[in-house]
Parts: sequence; C-alpha cells; structure tokens
Amino acid sequence: MAKSKDDYKVNGSECESVPFNESTNEDGKEKCQTKAPITEYRSFLHEILNNDATRFKTLLSVCAASGFCILGWTKGQFGPAFLDILLIGGTSLEEGSMFMTSYFIGRVLGSILGGAIYSRLNRYLILVVAMTTNSVMFAVIPWCTVYELMIAAHVLHGISGGVMSVSLISIAASIWGTSARGRVYMNIFYAAFAISGFLSPIVTSPFLIPTTTDVTRYNTSWNISNNIVDEVNGNGSNIQSVPQLNALHTESPKSRLYIGFSISAGFAFLVTIPFVVILFKSPQQSENKVRIDELHFIGDLPIFIKILQFVNVGIFSAVFVAMDFSFSGFLTVFCVQHLQWTKTAGSMLTSVAFFALLFGRIFGAVLTNFLKPVPMLLLSIISCTVGFVGLSVSAIFLADVGIWISVCVIGTPLGVVWPSFLSWINDNLIPLRGKVTAYLMITAFVGALLSPMLFGYMMEEVSPIWFCFLSLGKAIVTIINVTLFSLYTRFLHK
Repeated sequence: MAKSKDDYKVNGSECESVPFNESTNEDGKEKCQTKAPITEYRSFLHEILNNDATRFKTLLSVCAASGFCILGWTKGQFGPAFLDILLIGGTSLEEGSMFMTSYFIGRVLGSILGGAIYSRLNRYLILVVAMTTNSVMFAVIPWCTVYELMIAAHVLHGISGGVMSVSLISIAASIWGTSARGRVYMNIFYAAFAISGFLSPIVTSPFLIPTTTDVTRYNTSWNISNNIVDEVNGNGSNIQSVPQLNALHTESPKSRLYIGFSISAGFAFLVTIPFVVILFKSPQQSENKVRIDELHFIGDLPIFIKILQFVNVGIFSAVFVAMDFSFSGFLTVFCVQHLQWTKTAGSMLTSVAFFALLFGRIFGAVLTNFLKPVPMLLLSIISCTVGFVGLSVSAIFLADVGIWISVCVIGTPLGVVWPSFLSWINDNLIPLRGKVTAYLMITAFVGALLSPMLFGYMMEEVSPIWFCFLSLGKAIVTIINVTLFSLYTRFLHK
C-alpha cells in the first residue's frame, strides 16, 4: 500500500522522543512504544530494504551527520588558521581574540534564532539558508583585511553555525529517539564532526604562512609578541610589527589562506545540496509548524530539583564547550608561542587531537551497549582532567613527547562526553527538542564567547602556559557538574 508523506515525518511526530523499536499496524503506520520491546529480530539492513520510513530516517541520518561535519570542519580549521587570520586582520593575539569571541557571539545569536524559528518554519528551509550563508562566510573571511570587517564576518559565520547546530542536533535526537539505536547514532553523529575536524587542519596547513623555523629565513614577526634573535647583531628583540623582513628580502610572505578557506566553502556548499533536494521532495515538511510541545521534565522528583538540575546542565554546557573550543582554538598558538614549534607542527597536533576525538566517538558508540550515560560521563571527564594535568606538567618541562601523549589522552575521552551528555538529558531530564537544544547551545556559546578573551589576555600578558592551567580548571568544574548528574539519576524514578 502506498505511504503518505505523513509517514516520513520526523520532528514533531508522536514518535519524536521515544525509542524507534516499534511495530507497524495494518495501515503501514508506525505505532509508538515507550518500552520498545523487540518482538521481531530483523536486521537493520532488512528494515532499510523493506520499510520506507526506516529508509527515509537512514537517509536523513546521513544528511544530518554530513551537515554536522561542517561545524567540525570549522572548529578544526580555526585554530591552525588563527595566526594567519591575525596577520590578515593586522592585530595582536589579545585584540585578535575578539575574532574568536565574535564568532561565539554569533553562535549564541544563531542559537536563539534557531530555537525561535525551528518549530515555526520548514526545518529544511532553515538549514538550506543557514548552510549557504555559512559557505559564503568561509569564502569571505580570508579577504577581510579591515579589523571591523573581520569581526562582522565572524559574527555572521557564527550566526549561521548556531542555527545549523540547533536544527541538526534537534533532528538527530528525534530520528531514532531514546533507544539504544538512538544512543549509538548520537555517537556516530558526533563522530562525523570529529572526522571533519581531523581532516580540516591537514587540508589547511599547506596554505599557512611559515613561522618559527622559517622565521630565521624571513626574519618575520607576526603581530604577536614573539622574541626573535636579530641575525645581524645577535641581540634579542621584541618585535610587534606586521610583518617585517631583513635586508635580504623585499617582500613579506603572502597569505594563501584563501585557498584553504575556498576548499571549505566548496565542501560546505556540496553538503547543502542534499537538504535542497529534501526540501523540494518533501513539501509536506512545511507543516513543521507542528504543535509546539510544552516542555515536560522526566520523572517524579520535585520540580524545584528538576529546575536546579536544568541550570546545572546549562553550567556544564557552558564550561565544557568553553574548554573544548578553547583547547582546539588555542592549541596551535600555544605550540608556536610556548613550545616554539612551527605552525605546521601545531596544525598536525590539532589533527591528532581531532583523531583522538574521533576514536573517542567510535569507542563511545561501542561503549553505549555496556554503560549508561552517567558512568560514561564520569569516566570520560576524569580521564580528560588527568590528560590536562599531564599537558600542564609537560608544558612546564617543555617535554614534547608528553605534549603529544597528553593531547591524545585528552582527545579520546573528550569525544565521549557530549553525546553521553545529550543522551543523559534525553533519558533522564527532558526530551531534546528545538527549545531545549537552543538552551544548550546558548549556554554553551555564552561560555565559549567569554573564554577567548580570558585565554587571549592570560597567554599574551602573563604566559602562554596559562592555556594549560585554564583548561585544567574548567575540567575540574565539569567533574562537579557530572557528580550532580549522578546524584540526580540515583534518586530519579521515571
């Protein structure tokens, strides 16, 4: 029997936040179950081949993960490219931290906008507009030589990213619900983020202006307070011009960052195309003006306790995302300024961090079959904190091997945290829908937008090693947050 387009609804349907393991009635429509008992043992491949709704959900899952790759690509590219962006904008690290801050301001504004329009407009139209804008901003940023224009470009880039994040996470959480399949998919969803984050520094690094070892060849100083040795008289000097060359050269090395960002723009546009197809193939989805559900907390604990835990969730979101983005965003700067590495080596370390993050996502997808979200959160956050301790010690003693090992120790558990966090919220606190996702993204990027100013000031005015100390402090705060999650879950009766 032919299926109507209603069978392909995902968000806003009655199955939105329940497990996917369901049966079908004689009309071919899905029936929701709250406990999700498995009455038939059918392979997932068999479902894809014989069930149109499952096939559509699978395709939508792939499209959502592909769209989320763009946000991972942005995150992975920003850190290695940051020093070149400072050079293009003609500013110092402390002042240039406003570029990163302006991006996070945009993410907050985009999250607010995304939460406001997600349940009122066609979700695919929202994604097409946001992803197209995001692609254009990739192409524009390397050409913004004026400081104010660079800030404006990063704000628009952030707004589009914020709308994308709210929409994509809401869709991803609603496709398979709170079943084991849904928990596994959330890890796969974030693994796609990590894959693109791992690849983007590798793609970007060939187009960066050389520094450190090549600085002796060009005698160039970026607009960051780097002590370099005058090759003529052997005196150490602190140079803050952008950029200067010795008498052997008449031209400064030119930035080719626009090539790397053009590749990013093309990739972002290609990933947008499937959503354009879905938009026109599924006109019924304009009924995304679905009922705007009231937010209902899960369980029988007093509402005051639930609200306090909701606030704790926001605090964790702010601190963790600030730690996560600052770690990837300032890692290359830390390597260049404190460890005196090349920018290429710093970019490679950033790629290693994202590879470890990817490994953590994959490992987390397997681990969800054996552990519940709270034990996974506790294990991963404690491991991450141990990694930051190792990074701090290695930075003090300038131990390069320790730096590489510590970054791997940090990245692997870091990949488990956020998917487990979302699964815990969806299972134990409140269903993840547009408004809840917007709340998480707003709190996350409020923390993230404040973090670059703190990191930039401490690394510029005190010492670059504060990159490690500040990250360690945030990791300790998240341990307290997760401990409160554990206590809440222990007393919760659904």
